[in-house]
Amino acid sequence: MEKHELAASVLAAFGGADNLIKLRYCASRIRAELRDGSRLDRPGMEALDGVKALLEVETSRRTPEYQLVVGPGNARPLYQALIAVTGEK
Repeated sequence: MEKHELAASVLAAFGGADNLIKLRYCASRIRAELRDGSRLDRPGMEALDGVKALLEVETSRRTPEYQLVVGPGNARPLYQALIAVTGEK
């Protein structure tokens, strides 16, 4: 699956661009904070080719952070594609 196509599918599974509060990445993961976790399509996200796992981690603010494990070398290109799809800078 091409990165922009994957990014569009990931964004839809996160519940759309308007559901994102914060989006960032590290070496092997995309990290997202969502406005409404009930809009997350967990089975859809986990079924995407290129997604190894979806983790829900509590933060110090007591709001969950969703960590999309995509593997080393894949997080930055996917993050850039997500930013391009959402139109964020």
